[in-house]
Amino acid sequence: MLLIREAVAQDFHAILRLMKEELGYPDLDEAGALRRLEFFRSSNDWATFVASNDDEIIGFIGVMKGVTYNIEGYYSQIMVLVISENSRRSGVGTALVNKAEEWSLSHGITDISVSSNIRRLDAHAFYENIGYAKRSFSFIKHLGK
Repeated sequence: MLLIREAVAQDFHAILRLMKEELGYPDLDEAGALRRLEFFRSSNDWATFVASNDDEIIGFIGVMKGVTYNIEGYYSQIMVLVISENSRRSGVGTALVNKAEEWSLSHGITDISVSSNIRRLDAHAFYENIGYAKRSFSFIKHLGK
């Protein structure tokens, strides 16, 4: 039976596994990622939800509350959504997005956005199929060494 719930510290290693194996970050610095997960868990402006099936974490979503120049009040942004390959196309992603939307509404937020890697065409179709409209492109520039 599928269960969607807020992530707890005991879920962090399963979340890291999903990020490494499913999202494509095999060299992810675990210590840094664990610190960030703890920060997200302790912040009122962030939420992480996991999907489990028979006590196995099969997906997770992270959402944050923010402000921007062109929206009055707050908006939320889905920062990450990962579903294990064996559980895709089974409703898990939709259930997690619904939970992020519920969290947003419970915080008085009526606008939610998501960015998706340009290569993830299946993800683009998924978001469009659940009512998200494509409105912009994202650009990134690495400023570090």
